[in-house]
This record gives sequence, structure tokens and C-alpha cells, in this order.
Amino acid sequence: MPTHFRLVLWLALSLISFAGCSRDGAATGEGPAGQAAQGNTAAVSAVQAAARALAEPDPSVNYVAAEMAGVIKVRTNSQALLYYDGYRVTLTTPGDRVTRVVFELTQARPSIAQLTRELGTPKEVGRGMLYEHHAEATGATIRILAEPVSKPATETSLVRRIVVEGASTR
Repeated sequence: MPTHFRLVLWLALSLISFAGCSRDGAATGEGPAGQAAQGNTAAVSAVQAAARALAEPDPSVNYVAAEMAGVIKVRTNSQALLYYDGYRVTLTTPGDRVTRVVFELTQARPSIAQLTRELGTPKEVGRGMLYEHHAEATGATIRILAEPVSKPATETSLVRRIVVEGASTR
């Protein structure tokens, strides 16, 4: 009976501990115990590099990967995958030209505040925050959509997905 009692006590304390983590936001990384105020800067420079590379007149797969300091791990006719520590990047590649870069952020999640500091003031849209990068040399406009982990997005919200693509010229 004492072993059974210890097991029940351990299980109860574990559940209480887990529930406490969920309430203060540590499980999502958005509470005082998490990293939301800071976020993770690992992906921010890669997002900026992707935006600069897509602003070029003919961004090839190898050029974009080199600008992002990434190594292509898998390549098909329509996609190329790059892996980093804490996130994965998918390049959409009809032919050899990159038209879209998608960051799936699993651990290296920047905050909205970090992206705003680096990319400028965003516009709030249905799926998240929309930033624009204007390349003066080529006249290209690149859109950067940051999708937060939870909505509505605030400055301390962490980002789960970032989509970088050229703006329509219509």
C-alpha cells in the first residue's frame, strides 16, 4: 500500500506542476517564464536575407540558399528544403527560380517586437502581421507575413510561421 500511495502522490504533484506551467505560459513560451519578451533571434537574419535575395531580378535556388547561409537538404522540381537549428525553410521553386520562402519555426521563434525592430512597422492582417521590404536597387517589393502562435498578435507574441514572397505588380 505505501508504494501505491507514493505513486498516486507523485502523479498528483506532476499534474499540479504541469497545470502551473500552462497557466503562466511557460508551455507556449509566451509567459513570464517563457522567452516571448525576447524571442529567439536565430531566424530573423535568415528572414532578412530571404527578403533581400527575393528582391533580386532572378533569384535562383542556389543564390537564395547561399544568401541565407543554408544548405539544401532535399530538392524536387517545385521545392527545396533547408534545415536550421530550431526551424525549417521551404523554398518554392518553379524551375530554378525561387518565388516564395516559408519558415516553419519550431523552437527558434522570434517575437513580433523583434521582427518590427528589424523589418519596420507591420500592418495587421487576418493571419498575422504583414511587413514590406522595398529594394531600391531593383524596385521590388517583398511581403513578409508573420503568423503568431496565438491570436490576436501582440508585441510579445511569438511567431510560428513566416512567409516571404514578392508582391503582386498589378
